[in-house]
Amino acid sequence: MKLQRIFIGTIATASATIAEGTRRQSCPNIHVFGARETTAPPGFGSASTVVDLIKQANSGATSESIIYPAAGGNVYAASVTAGVAAVANQTKTFSQMCPESKIVMVGYSQGAQIVDDAFCGGPDGTSLNTTAPSISSGVGKMVAAIILMGDPRHVDGLPFNVGNATAGGFAARPVGFQCSAFENIIQAYCDAPDPFCAKGNSSATHQGYGREYGQAALAFVQSKLDATQKASSNGTNIVATSEAAALRLSGEYMTALLVLAASFISPY
Repeated sequence: MKLQRIFIGTIATASATIAEGTRRQSCPNIHVFGARETTAPPGFGSASTVVDLIKQANSGATSESIIYPAAGGNVYAASVTAGVAAVANQTKTFSQMCPESKIVMVGYSQGAQIVDDAFCGGPDGTSLNTTAPSISSGVGKMVAAIILMGDPRHVDGLPFNVGNATAGGFAARPVGFQCSAFENIIQAYCDAPDPFCAKGNSSATHQGYGREYGQAALAFVQSKLDATQKASSNGTNIVATSEAAALRLSGEYMTALLVLAASFISPY
C-alpha cells in the first residue's frame, strides 16, 4: 500500500507537469533534467543547486524534474527501476517535441543512480537486468553534459570521477566498467566520507556536493554547451511544436507511467 501511494502521487505530479508542457509553444536552447535523492519531496531535491546555476548562466534555459518515487527501504530497487524508465520516457518525449534543443542531466544520490543506469546501462541488482542504455538514440545525440553527485554506482578509476573517493558505492559498478558512449560528457562527484557513494560515514558530505562542487559542475557544463553551441546565442530557440503533437506525446507518456505503476502495485 505504501508503494501504491507513492505511485499514485507520482502519477498525479506527472499529470500536472505534462499539462503544463502541452501549453509550451516554443523550445529552449537548453533544457535541464534534474533527479532528486531518496525521500526528497517531488521536485529537484539537492540537485536544485546545480540545476539553478545552469539556468542562471543560460538565459531562456528551462528545467524539468524526473518524476519517480525516490523511495527508500525495501522498495528502493523498485524505485530505481521506475526512475530509469522515467529518465528514458521523459527525455524521449522532450526530444520528440524539441529535437533542436540541448539537454543537460543532473542526478543526485538515487537520482544520480537512475541517470547513470539510463545512460550507461546495467545490470544493477534487481533494478535493471540489461547492459544496454535505456535512453533513445535521439536523446543521446542531444545531451551535452551529465552531472552525477553522490552516485551509489561509483567505482574507482573511471575517467569522469571527481573527488577523493576510492571505495565503491553500495551499488558499485564492477571493476573495469566503462561508459564509453558518454564518458567525455560526464562528471561524477564523490568524496571518501560519503556513506552512499564511497561507504564512508558522513551524511553531511553526501548532502554537500552542490556547495562544494557546484561551480566546478557549472564550469564543466558550460564548456560542453559552448562546444556544441558555438554558433548560437543564449535565449530561446523557436522550434515549431504543434499542440496536437504535444498532446499526443504527453498521452503516450502518461500511458507508459500508468503501465509502469501497475507493474509494481499489488491489489492485495
